[in-house]
Amino acid sequence: MVVLFGIAGTFIFYLSWPLLTGKAVVLATQPVDPFDIFRGQYLTINYEVGTVPVIDGVNVGETVYVVLKEDEEGIWRYERASLVKPGGTFIKGEVNSLSGENMRIEYGIEQYFFERNAKISTRGMTVEVKLSEGGNARISGLLMDGEPIEIEYGEIGLGS
Repeated sequence: MVVLFGIAGTFIFYLSWPLLTGKAVVLATQPVDPFDIFRGQYLTINYEVGTVPVIDGVNVGETVYVVLKEDEEGIWRYERASLVKPGGTFIKGEVNSLSGENMRIEYGIEQYFFERNAKISTRGMTVEVKLSEGGNARISGLLMDGEPIEIEYGEIGLGS
């Protein structure tokens, strides 16, 4: 039983490590999908850095590192991608698909879950993530004009 709790604790600690010690960066988003009543209430978030130019020799399923550079508005944007872990500020992802001169990368932060009956505006939304030293990312907040988004919750009726 102690071993089971130790394994669970280690897993939780591993997933929380970027939130506890990571560098905060703000990423631009692209159109956000609507809620799915079958999987619960969540947002599917597409990031600007989710589609980047292809790296020579890359294959679907490979780990890639996207180097980020902060612009004058405080948004971290694509600078370059590499198959080798770089220095500086970067996010680690996996190549999901290749299409022409672009590749689609998933970072494990494409979904954000919250309570039922939430009302949230996604127009112009950015996402603050924390990056570990290895480039692993965890969402730390949703932002609108640089400020945390206030999520409003409606009442839950008996038929909900």
